[in-house]
Amino acid sequence: MEGGIVFMAIGAVWFLFRKRIAAYQLYIVTEKFKVLPVRDQAEQARGMELLGIFFCSLLFLAGAVIVALRMLLA
Repeated sequence: MEGGIVFMAIGAVWFLFRKRIAAYQLYIVTEKFKVLPVRDQAEQARGMELLGIFFCSLLFLAGAVIVALRMLLA
């Protein structure tokens, strides 16, 4: 059950800071790995933000399922 709560907490924190995380990921990809950015960096950052929302929702949902199953089966 603790793992589920941790998943939900990480998903919530990721959702709160998703814009900063997406901007930092874009910086890492373009500057550190020397990948050329596309012409519209705002659109690329928005795409990375949407991908982050997808993953944080998966984390939160998985945590909720773990907690619910643990409560039902215990």
